[in-house]
Amino acid sequence: MTRLALIGILCWAQTALGENWPQFRGPRGDGTSTETNVPLRWSTTQNVKWKAPLDGEGHSSPIVWDRSVFVTAADQAGGRSLSRLDADTGKIIWQKKVAGAPKESMHRENSSASSTPATDGTHVVTSFQVGDRVDLRCFDLNGKQLWAVQPLRFDGQHGYSYSPIIYKDFVIFDCRQEGEAALLAFDKRSGSTRWQAAPGNRRISHVTPLLIAHANQPQLIVSGSDETRSYNPNNGQPIWWCQGPSDVAVAGLAYGDGMVFAAAGYPDRTRMAVRVNGRGDVTRSHVAWSLRRQVTYVPSPVYHSGHVYSVIDEGMVCCFDAKTGQSKWEHRLGGRFRSSLVLVGDRIYAINDKGLTTVFEANPQQFRALASNDLGDFCYATPAISNGRMFVRAGPTLFCITQN
Repeated sequence: MTRLALIGILCWAQTALGENWPQFRGPRGDGTSTETNVPLRWSTTQNVKWKAPLDGEGHSSPIVWDRSVFVTAADQAGGRSLSRLDADTGKIIWQKKVAGAPKESMHRENSSASSTPATDGTHVVTSFQVGDRVDLRCFDLNGKQLWAVQPLRFDGQHGYSYSPIIYKDFVIFDCRQEGEAALLAFDKRSGSTRWQAAPGNRRISHVTPLLIAHANQPQLIVSGSDETRSYNPNNGQPIWWCQGPSDVAVAGLAYGDGMVFAAAGYPDRTRMAVRVNGRGDVTRSHVAWSLRRQVTYVPSPVYHSGHVYSVIDEGMVCCFDAKTGQSKWEHRLGGRFRSSLVLVGDRIYAINDKGLTTVFEANPQQFRALASNDLGDFCYATPAISNGRMFVRAGPTLFCITQN
């Protein structure tokens, strides 16, 4: 089974107009887009097809299926909501109050709507903290609630951010914390638990699981709590595991050259690569490299043609050789970063926390900027790309950017 075949199984097929963007970091969960007509330049007025005010705050990313955009938000009164917008006009088709609860304690840079929803074109799944519980709910495309579960108590002191993914008939959800931690697979139609697995360690982390295919076998890879693990997504059986990168991880995973690339930020900032063809404990046999310099904490990296590109939170963008981890170049963009990188063809889009996007070449020889685009408002969310459009959440506004 090739990786493209796996994507077909996931029903993440390309439409006639372009790819859907059904979850955090897109159809492959790795921040890559296969589209070719994505805008290079924009401003608050140039190449903006529409902009829509959002009813509440949030750092979650928009997701897109066909001509619908879904986005979550939280208001000051504690209401958590899911909205469906028309991707062509930005008009709200419906807005659903998912839950209500007092605003939880959290890090000053978190929000009550930091988890990105997921969809398969029939179901839309949200993830929030409600009171002291993990709260997952599934809706149909008309906004009707199909099921709700609160499987775990949540004790994270920095706040909540755990994004689900959908695979076949499963909603897969990884919650790593010092309390009730678990990797869970729910039936997407009923919400019943199909399988679950316990992490080897219990330490707060916020890494969204990554699905890959290697040697005709699907793998579900999770990272955090000073371990990286691979499971069979069909039954939750472990395939391989290793120690590292470190205790607390936020940045998402990347995959290429038969390796998964992971990073963690505390207590030791560490990035590492693990070959995915192992079995059992592969700490001594399959860790290709592990390094403690030029390490991202929150923004996720992308892989392209034998190289990994990463933006460090403090504003340095770096290119590494995937096989060795050695630096090819680094360049200071300026500003701070929370949004994850997005790769479109051979272009990489990096949005800093003030809404300034630098577009640069995926080129291991040198850094080469292609464009600089300013939306003039804070941005922690990762953009979504679908049908030649880029959807960017900046401040209280959702922008639809297209090439006019």
